[in-house]
Amino acid sequence: MKLSKQNKEYLLDFLMKSNSLNDLLSILKNICENLDLSYLNPRIKHFKYFQFTFFGLMVRAKGLLDIMIFRAESLKNNFNEFSETYSRLIKFRKTMELAYTLVNKKKMLEGKNKIIELNEEYSGIFEDTLKTCMDMI
Repeated sequence: MKLSKQNKEYLLDFLMKSNSLNDLLSILKNICENLDLSYLNPRIKHFKYFQFTFFGLMVRAKGLLDIMIFRAESLKNNFNEFSETYSRLIKFRKTMELAYTLVNKKKMLEGKNKIIELNEEYSGIFEDTLKTCMDMI
């Protein structure tokens, strides 16, 4: 399939954002897997600093996902191949909202487990998205 320059740039931008989200979720997963459980205790002195930093990473991931959903909706209208990716991203957003809420409400243990699940789920979405984009380019 021959793509116009504008469609190719839009597709590459979507792919870069997808890769950035994958990397950010991997970082969050590594933090969760290697985290000393004492940091998750809200009674310790440094908990607020840790939660604020971790929450900031979650906000950035959520922002990237929102941008990707917007782009996927536009790509879905131009290319039928992106309709499945779009629906998977919408479902993924609900799971991310749950993890975001858990971290925001200081339920760090549950949030930690949900973030590890998020990374595994998004890895599958990323692989399929990468394959779809490479087939189109």
